Amino acid sequence: MAADSARQLAEVIRSEADDILQEVAQLLAEVPDEQLFGDTEFAVRDRILRLVATAYQARLAQKKSAMSVPASTVPSADKPPPSTATATDNP
Repeated sequence: MAADSARQLAEVIRSEADDILQEVAQLLAEVPDEQLFGDTEFAVRDRILRLVATAYQARLAQKKSAMSVPASTVPSADKPPPSTATATDNP
């Protein structure tokens, strides 16, 4: 089961990675050598961190979909309570 989960996770990450790696490659190819660091470095880091965020989101989505929540045993309220303790009840 863990192997299937890992394969599914890798597929999601890989699909996002292709786009992000293309963005990074395009950015690095267009920037002159003297501008590789500074703003360009931060732009590359932002894109790579977006991939990391995607990986975590995909992993958390797996976990949420794998869990089932039991139905609540608490009865629902008939009507909301008054907003203050001194409110009058209008029929």
